[in-house]
Amino acid sequence: MSVINRLQRLTGEAEKGDGKKAGTVGPSEGERADQIRRLRERIDAVLSHRPEGPGGRPAARGRGVPLEEFVPGAEAQNEGGRFFCAQRVAGGSSRHGRFCVRDLSPLDMDRIAVLANDPVLRGLDYRGALFFDTETTGLAGGTGTVAFLIGLGWFEGDGFVTRQLFARDYAEERATLLDLTALLRERRFLVSFNGKAFDANLLASRFVMNRLPDPLAALPHLDLLHSARRLLSHRLTDRRLGALEAAVLGFEREGDIPGSEIPQRYFDWLRRRDGRLMADVFEHNRLDILSLAALAAHLTELIDPEGEGARCHPGDRLAAARLFLARDRRDEAVRVLDPLCRCSSPEAAREASRELSLHHKRNGRWPEATALWEEMVRRHGEDCFALVELAKWHEHKRRDFKRALELTERAASCPSLQPDERADLARRCERLERTLATVRTASKD
Repeated sequence: MSVINRLQRLTGEAEKGDGKKAGTVGPSEGERADQIRRLRERIDAVLSHRPEGPGGRPAARGRGVPLEEFVPGAEAQNEGGRFFCAQRVAGGSSRHGRFCVRDLSPLDMDRIAVLANDPVLRGLDYRGALFFDTETTGLAGGTGTVAFLIGLGWFEGDGFVTRQLFARDYAEERATLLDLTALLRERRFLVSFNGKAFDANLLASRFVMNRLPDPLAALPHLDLLHSARRLLSHRLTDRRLGALEAAVLGFEREGDIPGSEIPQRYFDWLRRRDGRLMADVFEHNRLDILSLAALAAHLTELIDPEGEGARCHPGDRLAAARLFLARDRRDEAVRVLDPLCRCSSPEAAREASRELSLHHKRNGRWPEATALWEEMVRRHGEDCFALVELAKWHEHKRRDFKRALELTERAASCPSLQPDERADLARRCERLERTLATVRTASKD
């Protein structure tokens, strides 16, 4: 039975139109009034989950505590309706970890293009970047997940602006998406942390659900998670943004809300309209956006081919050189590797010498390559890699099979060899012995 029919039966309107059936006894006047009251309370409870009308303010639930008392922002409105907008400016003298905000810019766009592996970025202005991060009703994605808070940031002067678009109810989502679309008209590329896999895809689905075009799809996108993995995985097992803040940005959060609790905070907000519930969420999101800018600055500093990397871990610089090699930027790779070969970290120096020697070998620069191998052997007498490479050079380039065999036997005696490596060197020794015997026999004849 519909709500209208129930109301008509309770109020007696149906009886006036159709007459009362014989033999039935209706409720008394007092019972009927009590039933109407309870039904109206239930209807009011249902309607309180909806706005007053298209673009209307969210209906109050309980007494509530205004969000404006805890978050510096105000209600905004566009053609999609009303929503809450918070905007703040971090001045140039303010700090985020070891960085002063004014030192975050300008970002070197040539290095940004290397990080993103997108040459299009090379010709853009760093001030066209839009840093973004979302807070959502869940991490599963799909059409049922909503980005209720969209955090955005960009450089302006020597400061950094953060703007947060908050849907106070599900009905305000369209307005936040339209505001994001308007902001994107002034931006040229995106910067996120895991945004390619999650945030951008989630927002794309929300644009579709609201029958709006997706303005994110056509923009170049630097996902800092991928860059951080390539450059920092050698020493950091935890590459979440919070872990990177502490390890490389020197930023420690105090009293931060765990990300896993944020969806429930929003659901509680929908029921109670208590601004205290969302204050921590806004601050968590704002710090995420600032950390994106600081991390972008740090990673571009790390891959500066001219920098000595005094503030960088030697392994980070080695990873930077390998990134340049992977991007076919070999001149930059050499400029990073050359000083690393003489650095104070034995492991980093050895790996840098290995990478640089192989680069010289591929380019036929044998004097430079052999000099590095000989230096590696002098430093570490049991350096199997350098011994094998020298043996190959003596065998194939100098045709000095005796010296090649001596070096190979020396390599085969290295205690750190794996069984398959030891077996391969044993076969190489046998082959060189046969070759040397053949040469000796031919020389006697």
